[in-house]
Amino acid sequence: MVAGLVCVAFVTGATAFPGSAAEAAPPAVGSGASVAQHRAEASYWALQRNFYVGGTSLYLGSPSNTCGTYSCLWPFSNADAGTAFLSGAPAGARFLAATTARQAGLRHYFDVHEVSPGGSPQPPAYESAVKPPLGPGGSTYYDDNAWVGLNLVHAYQLTSDTTYLTMAQDEIDFAVTGWDTSTTDGCPGGIYWEDVAGSQRNTTASGANAELALELASLTGDPSDLAWATRIYGWVRTCLLQSSDLYGDHVNPNGTLNTTIWSYNQGVMIGAGVLLYRATGDSTYLEEAEQTASAAVAYFGTGSTLLNQGPAFDAIYFRSLLFLGGVAPDSAYTAEARSFAQSMWSQRQTTTGLIDPQYGVNGTAPMVEIFSLLAGSAPVP
Repeated sequence: MVAGLVCVAFVTGATAFPGSAAEAAPPAVGSGASVAQHRAEASYWALQRNFYVGGTSLYLGSPSNTCGTYSCLWPFSNADAGTAFLSGAPAGARFLAATTARQAGLRHYFDVHEVSPGGSPQPPAYESAVKPPLGPGGSTYYDDNAWVGLNLVHAYQLTSDTTYLTMAQDEIDFAVTGWDTSTTDGCPGGIYWEDVAGSQRNTTASGANAELALELASLTGDPSDLAWATRIYGWVRTCLLQSSDLYGDHVNPNGTLNTTIWSYNQGVMIGAGVLLYRATGDSTYLEEAEQTASAAVAYFGTGSTLLNQGPAFDAIYFRSLLFLGGVAPDSAYTAEARSFAQSMWSQRQTTTGLIDPQYGVNGTAPMVEIFSLLAGSAPVP
């Protein structure tokens, strides 16, 4: 399966590099580079060689893909995040041009004509698949758009290009159109998962958009963003927090709960709690983040429970754990991330350089992020 995947990348004309100097060839890793930095760069170049199509600034949607030739938005957003975190690593400045290239690819998912299930126009957002003529287009998901928004904030922090900040604000403006206003739904409120009538309301869609609103509030001072973040965070605490201090996955319209424990759900709420603490000075939010982090480290551990979550979920989890660690240090956070990273590296394919190749872009791209974080890239939600 993997061997065929690599062949597809080259047969279809995929090129590893978009033509910019920053991505012209893998630079040599100097003798002083950290192991994590070396692994971040090696994983990045494997991702580019096997999946990147320079003429479009997109990634191939292999091995199994429902979004056409190119990847769905979720894997693309993880490649975007990995590139940004690599750019922010101590030796990563030469990858800043690649961060800009990711934003060029993102435009292929952009839809300026979003309409709510009730027929009302919405702020622009990003579809789950590349739009025509390169792709079929797809449904719009609120968690997908939260990842896009957070990546745009990160791109702004790296480049100081205010265009990205404006684009990120569009994302939170879109997100709040997905707030459930029905008074008959079970546990009313929360952000929908998909932009369709009767969608479930998720920890991830709600928590990640709370993070985005808080990031924007800290950068622009917009009080409405802080108000929305507080409201969203409170809803997740009320409706999805379990007695274990961990968060379930979603609430169905009839009020039944899906209590599955996923690592990225814990991550977004840890991150939102830290950001709320920083925004308000209320230590309760920090204590809540620490409680969930402690419970999550104990629950996931360093064995199969953590590994089975997959790199895409765990990258979001670890960025939040390390973000919390910058405010309330705990050696367990870094230790768990290092253990996971080592386990993934030990499974790396020597022929392709890919990690967890059965997940395509979503196997290797999140590992670029995790290795970059361990190399010293600033953890941000």
